[in-house]
Amino acid sequence: MTPPVTAPEPVADALRALCAEHDVSPCAVAEVGSRAWGYAGPASDHDVGVVYAQPPAKYVVLDGYVPAVHGTFDGVDVRAWNLTRFAELLVASNPTALEFLASPVVYRVCPGFDALREHALSSFSPIDAYHHYRSLAESGREDAASVSTQLHAVRAALYARYVLATHAFPDPDFRAFLDAEAARFPDAWVEAARALVERKRAGEGDAAVDACPDDLFDLPSDVAPDAHAGRTVERERVNEFVRAAFADAYATV
Repeated sequence: MTPPVTAPEPVADALRALCAEHDVSPCAVAEVGSRAWGYAGPASDHDVGVVYAQPPAKYVVLDGYVPAVHGTFDGVDVRAWNLTRFAELLVASNPTALEFLASPVVYRVCPGFDALREHALSSFSPIDAYHHYRSLAESGREDAASVSTQLHAVRAALYARYVLATHAFPDPDFRAFLDAEAARFPDAWVEAARALVERKRAGEGDAAVDACPDDLFDLPSDVAPDAHAGRTVERERVNEFVRAAFADAYATV
């Protein structure tokens, strides 16, 4: 994985605000939006994912446990998960949690993070990831009137096809994904995707856009479970990560 880098000041400020407001300790932090996906524009904000732990007493009192926090802190959009909630998402092969693990822009890791990443990205359920991306593609296509909305839909459609064909998890960096996997797809699809990426990077995310090739979105709703299931993220491997991350977060408390 890419080694962690120093968080820019807006992200550092947002983390301090998150910790102060919710009394949490961040265990892992990574970009989860356009800066991780390879198409940030000149005015793109930071979208940050955080896995956090709460003080031990919060887990045993009524109304103490906070499973997730999603909000804007000092201008940074933060999607944060409690260690326990993040673990639940991973064992369910939730692609949002998997994309967090696979992010190429990482600001903080904790003990067990690299091992969990390697295990989860090779053990997730392909059929669950496929249906997630297929659903995003179909819903996004209906609202794909701008560069940004169409780009999200096209990304989801190509990822759905890739997962179904390879049972591998796609690189969240869409530019890198297109460079590596272009030969899998018709040239017209790749050209349309690259054009959208470059327009988004140029700051044209809100601009109107023509329709993409219709066949790009022809994704089957019925796929054979026997051919695309049969593996899972192991609960005990995830629990090992939770224990190690929690112990590290409160080692000095």
